[in-house]
Formats: sequence, structure tokens, C-alpha cells
Amino acid sequence: MKVKRLKNYNEPIILIKKMDDHSLAVVDAKTTIYFLDREKLSIQEGFKAKIDHPRYNNKRVDISTNKKAFGSIVKEDKETRLFSIATKKAVGRISRHQGEVSCIAMDPRNRYLFSCGDDGKTFAMDINNAKLAFTLPPHPDTVNDIAFNKTGQWAATCSYDRKVSLFNLDMMQATKKLIGHSKPVMKLCFISKNRLVSIDKESSAIIWNLYDNSIITRLSGIHDDVTAIVSDHDGKFMFVGTKLGYVIVYDLDQDYELVSRDYIKVDSAITSMMFDSKKHFLYIGCENGDVRIYDIYENIDIIKYHIQKRNFKKVDEHIHENPILKHTEIYHILDQLWEKTLNKAKRFLEVGKRSEALTLLKPYQGLPSKNSIINKTLQDYENFKKFYDLVRSGKYALAYSLANQYPVYKESNLYQKMEDLWREKMKEAQKLSLNPKTLEQAKELLKPYRGISEKAKDIQELFVESDVYNRFKIALGSKDFKQVYVYLEKFSFLKNFPDYHLMINYAQNLYETALEHLKNNDLGMVLKYLRVLSDFKEYEKKVHELIGDIETRYNFFEALKEENMSKAYEFLAKNEELLETPEGKKLEQKWDVVLIKANRYAAKGEIEILKDILEDFLNIPSKYPALATIFAYAYMSQLEQAVRREEEQQYIEKGIKNYVSMFGKTEEIESFEKIFKSRYKESKLNLDLLSTGSIERWHPSMIVDSIFD
Repeated sequence: MKVKRLKNYNEPIILIKKMDDHSLAVVDAKTTIYFLDREKLSIQEGFKAKIDHPRYNNKRVDISTNKKAFGSIVKEDKETRLFSIATKKAVGRISRHQGEVSCIAMDPRNRYLFSCGDDGKTFAMDINNAKLAFTLPPHPDTVNDIAFNKTGQWAATCSYDRKVSLFNLDMMQATKKLIGHSKPVMKLCFISKNRLVSIDKESSAIIWNLYDNSIITRLSGIHDDVTAIVSDHDGKFMFVGTKLGYVIVYDLDQDYELVSRDYIKVDSAITSMMFDSKKHFLYIGCENGDVRIYDIYENIDIIKYHIQKRNFKKVDEHIHENPILKHTEIYHILDQLWEKTLNKAKRFLEVGKRSEALTLLKPYQGLPSKNSIINKTLQDYENFKKFYDLVRSGKYALAYSLANQYPVYKESNLYQKMEDLWREKMKEAQKLSLNPKTLEQAKELLKPYRGISEKAKDIQELFVESDVYNRFKIALGSKDFKQVYVYLEKFSFLKNFPDYHLMINYAQNLYETALEHLKNNDLGMVLKYLRVLSDFKEYEKKVHELIGDIETRYNFFEALKEENMSKAYEFLAKNEELLETPEGKKLEQKWDVVLIKANRYAAKGEIEILKDILEDFLNIPSKYPALATIFAYAYMSQLEQAVRREEEQQYIEKGIKNYVSMFGKTEEIESFEKIFKSRYKESKLNLDLLSTGSIERWHPSMIVDSIFD
């Protein structure tokens, strides 16, 4: 691949990120922050924060996409600080890790700065008021990476404990941990809707299905330390950057096929990557200070031109240079053209018109990928006249034997006619075999097919299992597809009957009809068809996922019609695609605005104002964990204020007891206890002896104006 544009900024590039104003943020290892033009890479503005990062295997700096704040690991990795970009000054800090800070990140909606540590803990600071808001469920060992899906609904962390943890930021709820790695998990990336990739210390990669937290596949082809992962927002391709300077590419639509192990090779370790889905540009930051842009669809217009001119050798050369093009629609068209040409050439060869076939295939000769196919096809068809004579004379056993010797004959019209005749005979024999009086007629009908190995089993099973076939047909007639599959599992020969193929065609029509209704957003009809289709094993998994999505979508819009905001938010939290709808965006924007305002007053401990701000959400159960986090934040602010006012020991102890009885032994109260006991040395308070509540069990009825009441 040729680089489209390259600029060098002297120091290792440790972050490349797209901003809301379409500029490109680039940060080097000295925390010099540049805002660049995304195409020219020219500097629009920038400044030096003068924070040195000699190590940058994990993310150490992040910038809010609205360009208002940035976070960085500081103080020899002991602390995370939040800085205002306007003032270039620190406005908040996280210094609660017992050990070093391992990585940091900001969520896509610019709400929180997350600080992950060697102690397995992840703290979330509210970016708008620079106060600690909550903590994620801890790992027992170092957190190596944190990632978010594109809507900011989900956060994922991975650790030396070999596990991946998922957390719903909208509902403030954790889900089951993902377990599948045998080594420490080092890198994470959400690659598309409900899919996550995790890579461990030995570069073993797993693609996870977040519908059911199952493993979709394990990737092959990574033989280097992974330093960066990105995917396009359509979930088509995934790019993996390595320490040796390679970019490995996978096609996420084609069974996670490895496209190229060395799609790009640079003379430096890759330290950061970003993908611009609108322009299809891949941005790469390198240890040597390079910022590089690659157009992943480079030469696609040239390929279109050469296809029109039927200059397939040139097409092949460009695809060799850019293998991603082999996984695009234009290549699919090229493939169809080749198949159409080859099939037409075979039809000429079937009737002895070799010169006409050669004329058709001439543009493809000289292509390594096509030469062997062309030569073998020409060679195989030299005996086609013999095959023709055998079929015409009714010597089917010999004809099938020759077709097995030359499989290309099975694609011929003559072979298909022979198969059609077999199916007709078989269908007639099926009817005759069901009646004992006509059983001998059925045997006589199939006599020409004796001695044909691929037919012998079907013939034998037909006569032995004619009653099974009868029951199979009854189940099909009554559309009892569950029973149909019971028979199919026990008697595989049933798949050879036309009835089975008709059933599969029926299922395909059902699926296509469902998709047509889906285009029209007629969700009720879609569900009707998919419920029937769910009985078909071939569509089981696909239908299960689609039904889950559609039911949630349908219920979401029904809840909106009924103005049932409680249900609407519940469904919104279950399906990230709803966040892309105008209605979903409107609801989530309303929550985000309220959240920013609520956190501002939570930081002051002003419960009365907080209740007014959150009034519309106090009856929405899916928001209770999030509300609990906000009120816990507010009560913690009241406790901190009481210490600053030097209130009496007993008064503060009562507040601590009340807090623990509501929210349990959170990371925040444990840290506060240390501060409290450093000031009130005579206190005998022991958190382990207190009755404890939890964030999960909290309810708005538990709200009090003061944690000391």
C-alpha cells in the first residue's frame, strides 16, 4: 500500500483521535498536542503540556472530542490528571490507585475520564466538574486496556486476570465477565454492533458476541505484539497494528477471513491508529514520529476503468497491491463476470466449439489465479463427447462415474438434465413405494440407477424407510417444522427428497419477506415471519438475534407511543442501535443534559436541587443504578464537606454508617474512611462490621436530604 500523506512530528505519536469539528488531534510522547487538518495533516493549532511518557504501550493520554479537556497520566505514573484545554491547567486529579496508573480513556460522549490501575481498579471522574463520580467493578490484577462502543453505552476493561469485564454506562450495571483467554488480556476494541475483539499477551485474539457473551471465533495470523486495533464503523474490516510495523487486516463480514498479514509495513513500531469511515482513510501513528494516511480503497476507480476495458491483468496487479479491494462490491462484480464468462465458455465446450471458448477466455489468460482453471477446464472437456454419448444411451452408471472423474461435467446442462430425470424417477418411486402393491414397480423404475454409489444409499433407504418418509411428509404438510427436524436428525436421507428442498426454499422466501417488511419498518409483520422461521435450524441463530433486536425496537416505539418513559429507557439500554434513531438520540441527549447538571449539584451535596433535576427519572427502574451512583456521589460530597468543617466525630460516623447501609462498601467510602481516620484518630469505626446495602438494591424511596439524618 502506498501512503497517501505523511508528516513527521519528531516524537513518538501516542494518540490519534477525530474531533467533533472534523479536525484531527495528535499527541506525541512529550504530550505536545496538535490539532491538524484531517487531509493535509497541516497544524491548525496546538500547545505543549510538557508531560513526558517514556512508556506508551497502553493509552496514557486522551482528549475530549469537543476539545474542552484532556487527561494524562502524571507523577511517574502514580496519578491521573484532568486538564482544561482553554487554560492548560489541571482541574482535577485521581490519586487513589495503590500502585501505578496503567491506562486512561475518555468515553465517546465526553462524560467521564477513566483511570485504570495496577491495583485492578478503574475510577471514573466527571469531566464537567472534575469530581470522582464512580468506580467500575475491580479486577484482581492490573487493568491493561479500556474501550467503549461508538455510542458510549458500553465500557469494557481487560486485565492480567485473563478476563474481560463489561459495564453498561447508561444503566450503571456490570454484566458477566468474558472468559476465554489462557493468558493476560492486553488489548480491546469494539468492532461493530455487539461485537468485541480482545487480544492477549501471546497475540491470541477472540471475537465475542455481546448478545450472549459467547465466543464467535478465534483469529489466526497474528505473530507479533499488538499495539493498536481499529475497525471501520460499518464493521466491515478490522485493522491490527503491531510492534514490528505491520498492519494486519481481517474481513469481519466473510467469516473473519484474514485479508492480509502485511497490508501495510512501516519502518517503525505502530503506536496508534484511527479510522475515518466517511473518507475510508486509515491513520497510523508511529514510534518514529510519523503520522500516515492510507486510503483503503486506493485504485478502486482505476480498477473500474480496467474492468470496462476488460484489461483483467491490470486489475489483478492493483488488487495484489491492495488486497482489501478483493473484499469489495467491485470485486464481487468482477467475480460474477468471470463466473459468467467461464460458464459461457463451458457451454461452448459442451457442443465442441473450442475456438469460441478460447476467444471468451483470452482476456483472463496470463492471470496466475485463472490460468490453471482455464487449462484444466480445456483439458477436462476433451472427454465430454464420451460423457454425452453415455447419457444419451442411458448408461447412467458409466456417465455418473465419468462425472466423478471430471467434476466439471456436473456443472453442465447435460448433467443437470440427468439429475432432473433422477429426481423425477425418485419422486415417482416414492409414491409407488408407499403402496405395497406398487413396490415392485418402484424398484423397476430405479433399476437403471443400481450400481451408482451416490444413488444406492438413497434407493436402499427409500424402500427401507418409506414409512418414515410418509410421516415426514405429514409433518411438512401440517407445517410442524420442529417434528420435521426431528426426522431429519434421525434420517439424513430425507434431505435428498424434493420435499426437503421445497421446505428450504419456503424458509428462504420467509426470510426475504421478513427483510422486506423490515425495510418498511413493519415490525409486527417481521416478527410474525421470524417466529415461523425460528423453527428452521438453518436460520436459528440469525433469527434469534434479529428477533431480539426487533422485539426491543418494537417495544421501544410502542413505549414511546404510550409515553411510558420507564419502558422506553429500559429498551434503549438493551439495544445500542436504538441510540442511532432520532427518538433514541433525543432520549439519550435528555439524559446526558440532566446528568451533567445533576453531577454539578451532586459535587456540592445539594440533594433538594438534585431531586428536582432528576424528577423525571425517579420512576424509571432502568435508571436506578445510575441514580444511585449520582446520589452516592452527592452524599460523599456531604461527608467530605463535614470533614472540612471539622464536624464532630460521632456526627461523621453516623453519616458513614448511613452511606454504607445505602450503598455498601464502595471504593469511595473506603478511601474516605482513610481520610476520616487520619483526622479523627480516636475513631473505632470498622466498615466490615456495618450493615451494608448496595448500588444494585438502591431505590429512590431511600433518598434523604442529608446523609447525617
